[in-house]
Amino acid sequence: MGLFDRVGRFLDDVLLLPEEVRSALEHGEAAVEAEAFEEAERIFLQVLADRPRLGRAAVGLAHARHGLGDARGTLEALKEARAILPEDPDLALWTARLALEHEEYDLAARAAGDASRARASAGGAALAEACAVAAWAEWGRGRPDRAARELRKALSADPERPDLRAALVEALAAGGHGGAARAAAAQVDASAIETEVATRVGLALARLGAADDARRFLEAAAEAGHAPARAALARTALDAGDLERAEERARAALREGAGAPALEVLGAILRAKGSLAEAAEALATAARANEDPVLLREALRTAPRDDAAFDTYLDELRAHAPEDPLLWVLGAWRAQATDEEALALVAGSTEVRAHLLRARAALDAGRPQDALLALALEEDALHPGDRAELGALRDDALRALWLGEDGALDLAAAIDGVRDFAETHDLDAVLRGARALRDELDRPLLLAVLGEFNAGKSTLINAFIGTEVAPMGIVPTTATLNVLRGGDRQRVRILRRDGSTREGDYASLRGMLDEAEALGSDASGAAQVDRVEIILPSETLERVWILDAPGTNALDPNHEKLAREAARRADAVLWVFDAAQAGKLTETRILEDLRAKGRHLVPALNKVDRLKPGELAEVSAVVQAGFGSPPVPISAKRALKARVAGDEAGFDEHFGPLLRRLEDEVFSRSRELKRSACAGRLVELLDATLADERTRGEALEEELQARDERREAIEGCLREMLLAVDDDLRVLEQELDAAFAEGTREVLAFVRPRANQLARHGVHREDRAFLAEMLEAKVRAAVDGCERRTRAKLRGQLARVGAELADDRVAVTLRGPLASFRGYQRGLLAGGTLRRFFEEVLPRAELDEEALGPALARGRADPGEELRPALTEAVESLHAELVREHDARSAEKRDHRRRFEREVLAPLAALRDAISA
Repeated sequence: MGLFDRVGRFLDDVLLLPEEVRSALEHGEAAVEAEAFEEAERIFLQVLADRPRLGRAAVGLAHARHGLGDARGTLEALKEARAILPEDPDLALWTARLALEHEEYDLAARAAGDASRARASAGGAALAEACAVAAWAEWGRGRPDRAARELRKALSADPERPDLRAALVEALAAGGHGGAARAAAAQVDASAIETEVATRVGLALARLGAADDARRFLEAAAEAGHAPARAALARTALDAGDLERAEERARAALREGAGAPALEVLGAILRAKGSLAEAAEALATAARANEDPVLLREALRTAPRDDAAFDTYLDELRAHAPEDPLLWVLGAWRAQATDEEALALVAGSTEVRAHLLRARAALDAGRPQDALLALALEEDALHPGDRAELGALRDDALRALWLGEDGALDLAAAIDGVRDFAETHDLDAVLRGARALRDELDRPLLLAVLGEFNAGKSTLINAFIGTEVAPMGIVPTTATLNVLRGGDRQRVRILRRDGSTREGDYASLRGMLDEAEALGSDASGAAQVDRVEIILPSETLERVWILDAPGTNALDPNHEKLAREAARRADAVLWVFDAAQAGKLTETRILEDLRAKGRHLVPALNKVDRLKPGELAEVSAVVQAGFGSPPVPISAKRALKARVAGDEAGFDEHFGPLLRRLEDEVFSRSRELKRSACAGRLVELLDATLADERTRGEALEEELQARDERREAIEGCLREMLLAVDDDLRVLEQELDAAFAEGTREVLAFVRPRANQLARHGVHREDRAFLAEMLEAKVRAAVDGCERRTRAKLRGQLARVGAELADDRVAVTLRGPLASFRGYQRGLLAGGTLRRFFEEVLPRAELDEEALGPALARGRADPGEELRPALTEAVESLHAELVREHDARSAEKRDHRRRFEREVLAPLAALRDAISA
């Protein structure tokens, strides 16, 4: 009975189609028979528009589109038909074949599996055909082991299929099962299969090292005139050391049109015989045929250096693979290497040596960035000698990135480089710091006037400027940094940390300082005002800016923080001591910190006019002992008074020594000090960044170590997962036994009352339908229960070992095998088991549970046989996938960290070292 007949009868008998629908279907099927495929497609589409779940129409549409040559449309129609008629084996097999043609291997595997299960009871060629299609689908999915399993099933059903046995050899060989592949090959008559297949089998066996078995297939294919087989035989003769026979076979293969494969093996044979020029030409010709730079490299490595074709091969390789490391090796060899060294370079660790040579060439040419790219190698896999050389070259390249042509550090370029580098690698803190440093480098020298509260700093600044600009005699409550700088007119600016500014005239200074204080701090505790700039027309302030900060050791701890921030920003520091209290421990600590940062310090001993005769020398000695430099004695108050009064002599007496020392030590060296201070701050910025990144690196290493431990736990939980599967399969088997036992009791319940009325025990159609529905419901409940139990157990086991698992992964893993098992069970009952029970067993059986139970139970699928292999394989596959995903994430984290260390931390550390040097 044909496909249309079976489907049509089913629809007529069960669905009782209206006459107009049945008539339309018959017209469509007649159009298919008459090869009027366009008309048939139109009819079936119209029917499906009204009745989208009509299987007969979906099948007809598939036939119509097949006749039109619309393979993709046919496949879509078959998918719809399969959804309506999932148990039809012909539909399943047709779908599988077409999906295979379109490389939809998952769909092909599922459909072929359904077809093979449906044909299991029939066996023979029908089952073999379904299993073979399933095997090709599994092969397409990259699963040769599963393909081999399906091929074994096919051969069990139809053992007289040499093509299937040959395919089994290929599948076993691809899976690495050498012994099984050779055993399967022994049962294949090489002359009974196609020559191309024999060649493939021979090559598969040759890859396993089974040369004798391989030769039998290759010789059979070669005798039948298959040129690739001759080329393969030439390779086996070469491997066996029979060069003459190998060459003979290779040249014969060439004459028969084997092309590039024969040329490639001929090149290897000629090279082994010492005919290097001819060998190189054969390899180069093969390379040109396939546009294969690897073969070009082999031609270059083979060709004699004085061969006229050598430069041709070199040019071709340069054109096809300009970044090929061999080009660098040969360039270095031609430039400087002896013959022995050149041979060692070419024959030895070509790739690594080429990278090192390329890096050195880039360095010599003044291209350190190219050198670093050439050195982007994984050091762990290198020889210790290569690793040491690579490290030295990388250090040279990194240093060269930041040095000028004279070998000295170009600080402006270095800061710009760090800024660009930070922007490229999303280092926000470094980017902000580098931008600020670049601005600072272009400004005049910043001299911070620091000292403890009430040391006279503001008076000193006013004396220095010549006007009362700094607030004097104020209780230290104004928590701002005040910068005095030159300009064309007097004005005041408040600069906030968010980048906004506010400007006012000089008369508003007091009010704006109060306003800056009132702004206070943001939610993080950071001051909202960065600094207050007091701009004055002053020749002195054109050369140097003065930074005024609150005094240290004040009542407000924020003032201490501001003083330290001023010291960090300053290029040089003028420290003001109160002569009456100089040399206190609180001052010593800050001064030691400033010296550690490399800031140039000038000490000033203020208020010396308050000392008694003879005390100045004593106080100066104390300061010099703690500070390391003699302080300059001044009286800022008297100097300011003299300057305001125009008393130049008095001003020089009380302030001149300080100005002269500042000129000698600070003003005359302003660019040097500015550069040194900015370099120091750049080092501090880089140190902080490197410290943070190393801390992150340590945290990542701890995380990776924890991941390694988790991996061991994940890998070890497979056994527990499989035990859980076995436990639940036993429960499922018990529940199925109970279901069929209950079914037996139901049969007895409706047969016994009628036993006296019938010569033979019989049942009504309604009784049969009831039993089928009851068993289907029981099976469904048992399988669903098995899925819930197993799913919960597996999820729990994986959660305990920390496996990273999406919620539905276990459900998807279990659902396929369990659904297939349920379909198989349904197929057993619908495929004749119940019919035979009611028509052949029941009429003659004893009406007791012991007699009927085993007969009905023959329709029960065996979970151990039919479900365990697929479920075990699915769980193993899930477990392997989880391990792979875990490893991939760990490898990704490790790789990211290595790249970050090589591409970010190493350049920053090299810059830090170059600046410090």
